[in-house]
Amino acid sequence: MVENEVQVLADYCRLKLDLQNTILAEEYGYTSLPLCIIDTIFSINANYTTTRNTVNRFVSYFKLTSPLSISDFIALYQENSLEFMAEKIYQNRQRTSTRNGILKAEASLKVAQVLLNHGVNDLDGITAIINNPAFEVDFKGITGQGSGVSLRYFYMLVGLDSEIKPDRMIIRFIEAALSRPVKMEECHPLLTATCQLLKADYPNLSPRLLDNLIWQFQRQQ
Repeated sequence: MVENEVQVLADYCRLKLDLQNTILAEEYGYTSLPLCIIDTIFSINANYTTTRNTVNRFVSYFKLTSPLSISDFIALYQENSLEFMAEKIYQNRQRTSTRNGILKAEASLKVAQVLLNHGVNDLDGITAIINNPAFEVDFKGITGQGSGVSLRYFYMLVGLDSEIKPDRMIIRFIEAALSRPVKMEECHPLLTATCQLLKADYPNLSPRLLDNLIWQFQRQQ
């Protein structure tokens, strides 16, 4: 990353994005930690409409009207088989990867178990695992989560403004701005530095919000 590229990316953001819009998408307003998990896992390499429908089916099936704890979420898997959760509740049999992947329904359970193992049962306790190395090792140890993309997105969903999700949408946007191939690990430092540059004119901007604006733009392309 060089200073010139940050300026180029900032200029491209000004040209392509509505930087006055500081409203995050509705998925950033989840009140239940299990919904953050479901969104995180099912969104990887998937159309977001499909992911949103999966979350909504879970909420509708269990008629959720109040926040659900992690222990209660795990109990639902104990009351219903993994196959039933995937087939009848999520109605989504996507796997974490096409090769040697596990059902995303199973990966969601594994994330919940990791959280509970680290003493987190709801959103109020989430600060205990933010950027916690032991938690991150366990999270990335779940089949299909090794790249860290889903972990960053999970942090975004639970409220961390400093995070971005370096997926193909973000990479394509940055590549278009810089006219060169961009590696996944470059995305966070590039967008963080760009956000800092843009904050002079848009003080409410955060990396998470910038990521969301880019994602919404790329979705329309």
